[in-house]
Amino acid sequence: MNSVALSSIRLLPILKGVILTAFSQMALAYVSLFIHNLYPVWSAPLWPASGAALAAVLLGGPWMLLGVYLGLLPSQFFFWGVVPTSTALLLPLANAVETFLAWLLLRKGVRGFHDWISTQRDIVIFLIAAPWIPTFTSALLAQTLLRHNGVVPSNTFFSEVLIYALGNASGIILLTPLILVWRNYLTFPWLTRTGLQLIAHTSVVAIAVWIIQAETFLSSAFFIVLIPIFIWGVWSTGLKGATLFCLLLSFLFFSLEPQQPFDLRLIAKHSITTSSVFSTIQEPLTIQVGMLTIFCLTMLPLGLAADTLRANARKDQLVMDSLDSTFWSWDSVTGVKIQSKTIAENLPLGVSLFQRGSPTGQIKVTSANPSQPSYLSHWVITQSSPSGEPLQATGLLHCLRLQEKMEKAEANAEIAQIETASLRSRFNPHLLFNCLTGLRALIRRDSTSARDFTGHLARFLRTAVDSQARPLVPLKEEISLCRDYLALEQVRGTIIVTELSFPRNTLNILIPPMSIHTLIENAVKHGTRDARGKLNIHACAILKNKNNLVIQISQPGNFSSTKSIKNSGGLTLVRQHLALLFGKEANLALREVPSGTVTAEMQLPAGKA
Repeated sequence: MNSVALSSIRLLPILKGVILTAFSQMALAYVSLFIHNLYPVWSAPLWPASGAALAAVLLGGPWMLLGVYLGLLPSQFFFWGVVPTSTALLLPLANAVETFLAWLLLRKGVRGFHDWISTQRDIVIFLIAAPWIPTFTSALLAQTLLRHNGVVPSNTFFSEVLIYALGNASGIILLTPLILVWRNYLTFPWLTRTGLQLIAHTSVVAIAVWIIQAETFLSSAFFIVLIPIFIWGVWSTGLKGATLFCLLLSFLFFSLEPQQPFDLRLIAKHSITTSSVFSTIQEPLTIQVGMLTIFCLTMLPLGLAADTLRANARKDQLVMDSLDSTFWSWDSVTGVKIQSKTIAENLPLGVSLFQRGSPTGQIKVTSANPSQPSYLSHWVITQSSPSGEPLQATGLLHCLRLQEKMEKAEANAEIAQIETASLRSRFNPHLLFNCLTGLRALIRRDSTSARDFTGHLARFLRTAVDSQARPLVPLKEEISLCRDYLALEQVRGTIIVTELSFPRNTLNILIPPMSIHTLIENAVKHGTRDARGKLNIHACAILKNKNNLVIQISQPGNFSSTKSIKNSGGLTLVRQHLALLFGKEANLALREVPSGTVTAEMQLPAGKA
């Protein structure tokens, strides 16, 4: 992609923002002028375009100033009429200068201002820096230009400056925060409890304002209850609700001769003759804008404080949820109250979360459903009777899910470690070396036997590796592994006569992988050969009471005082594996009965595949 295409892509969002800003300025200017003429109760001293202009530049950057100028340009010709064309072309520059100064103060003059108005500091900075110096600068520029062309008489110059500045300041105070905090209105959850609550509170405030403005017999009553309703609404809905409510209440602040047409009211507003410039501060407009500013300085921080408290409460709840924990309280009258309903439902009815005889401590609480984790209750008795009986207690329920998972994971890791150690112990390098040496000799003298030998070795290695992926394997797979192992031992030169007795009803019972192989390997290693070097091994399985499997491996021999086979590494691994998988339900024992015959007996639960 060439540089021209990249430049056009970068310019598209700017161009779109300028166009939207221009249309918003044009629409707000004409809406304001329309309301001026039809219903000057509200917006007579309010110029909402100033608030929208500052919000646009804060969100879109300084390029939006071009949209501010272009959007206000048509309203100058419509509103003033008699103003020369050159003056009408220059007047919107005053608003552009005003917006630029406000943006500069918020962006460069003060560090740390956030567009979302997320802290109390943001609100204070905004209400102090944005509305005043920029609007009075804009008013001086505009009114100087109009006086130069004779549109504004000299004797009303300062009054016009004041009205112009305060009108623009009101627009910034009311509209800019409203746009900033509501810029995500499309994604706001209107149909949730929060959204419906905001709609309900806004409707109540709007109806109250309308009744007061209508000057009916109910107006006085509604005026008395309006402030409590307003504060309750702000506290319930936060900063978003506060910006909406302040806009609604501006209908009460601005009420300058509502029945008089706008053009006559413009003339009448200068009818007060004063000898001092500062006496114009006594005009109702200055009082109204001052009240509005004080009201916003009070209500907007209140809304933000409500949002902050709710956010902190949600964070605390998220922490408790992530820990699967909750607070609880108890008193002798109402009993136990558990904050989390989910955890309360998991616990059995009437469960005791503390011990009456101990002022503090912890106790394990089992869930009503055995498949659910247990909880650890920490408590403190906060009030007791003179006799020492507890009256109130409070505490924390902490779920042991993570701890139980860790214990299970540690057990699984230990099993995996044992299985790995067992697998490594089976892959005897001497066995492989001897097998490969024997294979080489067989290839030279008997290719058929070499082929059979290779098959036994391949099956043995494949079965040994595959069995490690499962905690339990069917007995028949273990027998197949043992047959391949015995065949390999025969190739090594050991004469082994094996008698395997495994009933059909035991072949699908699950056992630890390579457990029988370990016992047979132990018998091969420690068994006593006869005079011809032959070793007899007997292996069998017995199913007792259909619930317990007994496996016995016997070979000639006896226990040696110097090198007892009881403590061999392979048998130790099997014992550990059985203990981890079955606990006390499984065991492995060695005995010499009758004398001269050693039997390894493994017992475990008879679970089938």
